[in-house]
Amino acid sequence: MPSPRTRRLMLDEETLQGLLQGWPLIQITGKAGIPPEIYRFTYNLRGLYVSRSGEILERESHVLEVNLTLGYPRRAPQCRMLTPVFHPNFDDSMVCIGDFWAASEGLDQLIIRIGRMITYQEYNTRSPLNGLAAKWAAQNSHLLPIDARPVAPPLNGAPKVPAPEDGEKPAPVQLAADAPAAVHDQWNNKIVIAPENSEVLDQTFSDSTASNSAVPNSTVSNPGVSRPVVPRLEELKTEPAVSPREDRSLPWRMILLLTLVTILAGSLIWYGLHRRPQLRVGGAPHPSDNSNRSSTDAIKPATDASRSAGLRNRLQESVMQLPGSSDPEALRAEENARKSMFTKDNASAITALKRAVSLDPTFSRAWIELGWMYSATADKDSALSAFQKAVEADPRQIVPYKILAYDYAFLANRDEAIATWKKLQNIAPDDPDIAPNLGGLYMLRQRYPEAEAVFESAAKANPSDAFAQLRLGIARLRSHNTAQGMEAMHKALQIDSGADMLNDVAYEMAEANTNLAEALDYSKRSIKEVEQLSQTVDFQNIQKADRRLPLTISADWDTLGWIYFKMGDLVRAETYLAPAWQLRQEGLVGDHLGQVYERQKRLSAALHMYNLALEANPRLDETPSRIRHLGHVSLPEKQVNARDELNLMRTVRLPTITKTDASADFDVLFAASGKIEKANFLSGSDLLRSGGKYLENARFAEPFPPTSTARLVRKGSLSCSSYTGCTFVFYPLSVVAGTN
Repeated sequence: MPSPRTRRLMLDEETLQGLLQGWPLIQITGKAGIPPEIYRFTYNLRGLYVSRSGEILERESHVLEVNLTLGYPRRAPQCRMLTPVFHPNFDDSMVCIGDFWAASEGLDQLIIRIGRMITYQEYNTRSPLNGLAAKWAAQNSHLLPIDARPVAPPLNGAPKVPAPEDGEKPAPVQLAADAPAAVHDQWNNKIVIAPENSEVLDQTFSDSTASNSAVPNSTVSNPGVSRPVVPRLEELKTEPAVSPREDRSLPWRMILLLTLVTILAGSLIWYGLHRRPQLRVGGAPHPSDNSNRSSTDAIKPATDASRSAGLRNRLQESVMQLPGSSDPEALRAEENARKSMFTKDNASAITALKRAVSLDPTFSRAWIELGWMYSATADKDSALSAFQKAVEADPRQIVPYKILAYDYAFLANRDEAIATWKKLQNIAPDDPDIAPNLGGLYMLRQRYPEAEAVFESAAKANPSDAFAQLRLGIARLRSHNTAQGMEAMHKALQIDSGADMLNDVAYEMAEANTNLAEALDYSKRSIKEVEQLSQTVDFQNIQKADRRLPLTISADWDTLGWIYFKMGDLVRAETYLAPAWQLRQEGLVGDHLGQVYERQKRLSAALHMYNLALEANPRLDETPSRIRHLGHVSLPEKQVNARDELNLMRTVRLPTITKTDASADFDVLFAASGKIEKANFLSGSDLLRSGGKYLENARFAEPFPPTSTARLVRKGSLSCSSYTGCTFVFYPLSVVAGTN
């Protein structure tokens, strides 16, 4: 009997063949595998792309490749365009098909949705992959969609337009009376770009007042409609307008920012801070592949949450302020590289930057730019070499050392990262980024005395910095220097007695198994404060901080549950850890809950939880050994695999709302009882606007601790399909925390 995945692949092929057969706008033009695991689709729809000269042009045909990996349908298909597309939600390597993938969604629905995206019938400018395309779409919404024809084939047995033959264009699709006008009524075959330094008439798009005036040097194929004029990519800038030189540097600034985000996010340095949504200290993190601690999940007021953003901005500005070259040809090559970045021509940018550094090997800034371009093409070795050359090019400069150290950390080469920070320490001993990064690396290597020395110097230099005291306290506790460790912890709380600091101190005391009664008091005070804060959320005006609160509260529940575990109160430990796990689905929380089950001799439940925890975070260090220790324990034979179970934990089955394929995002508010109190439609299909009442009546409850007073805002997607019915899937908290 075929496996569930094979049956799904067979169903996908059958559905796609039946749906697209004879439909000229979307055609299956390639398949691989039996049943197919790789598809190529050709869309005969109008979309946009960017020419080498920077013009935004129309394109009548687009090719998409879809790879159904071994994880499909549990994991989203890998989608990439083989032809260029200029769209907010496309880039060179991927198509953004949403923040999550539900196995219940059909592949046919996805293919139709991507077609709508190509034509600009659907686009999202709030979290774009292509910021310039988002800017263009926002400025030219009156010109959208590019192609208004229905992308999906007609339903209910309606005849399909015959596929075109001999290269002819598809016959016009018959539209319903209330459908938008066909694209030919709005657009010509090519979007004309206003030439640089030329005067362009101020044209507006109107059905009733269309002008017959032609744009200079162009012809108009439809004399009844003026040809829309759109700007070059260089003109898609945020106001106020800037000089041409600043225009040319913008893509470089954007690319540098992206590489810093990538490297810093991939090099999460241990700071000894408990799970909160944002980095709260001034240094950058480094990879913690073998750590059970997630140092990136935390809440902080805006002043502290902005520290990590401040670090990126400081690095970005510092790189830009590095000296230029004394060789004008090297500067010209750097300028050419930046121009190539406008059109995402990475190969040309790399060639130009290699020429720049060959002309002037001491051009440190160009070496850093070259390292980023190599990073953008996933050439890690060449990127590392370029960053090393940036240091060698001008050993007096500070920022190249930081870039190199972060890259070593990103590559998990902690010893070289330590060596690089120590070299910088000799050059700039007072630099504020050294202590958290170097000390954090020492902690990861369990070189606690060296970490303590670094953190102690930083704490003496910054006696009013609560986080400097916290780091010092953690290092001392890990060194079993309990008395001095608690002294530093108390100093941290004297400086900052807020909920987040209370939680962090309480968790570290539990980890050190010391002063547990005191830790219990701190944890309860933290929970009381954040749960009271959650009661003030205005559900009709949700802010970004409101979306971070569930992460904060679940972290605090985990801390309190962990303290109870250390105290031997397993019943109370479970009442906090189980809701924290259900809400958060973080690997470390699952590991904590598994340890409770193991201590209770519920070995099958413990093994099951360890497997889920490891699926949630494969980098957990100690969980695999716990699983091996329970190797003699058997699990039920017919058990859902871990990934599917994690998805099902976030899924709510609903009655049929519509039999038409549709999806929409909703916010839901959980009351202290764990029941959905309210649901608000955010965006998506109008067919699902009434879905809120179904959510409010759903038989679903988020498990809360028995005495909790929290009110939690969560975001999710409601989708209905003629094949699978209607389901609501909550977005993971980590996805929602960074959105408005």
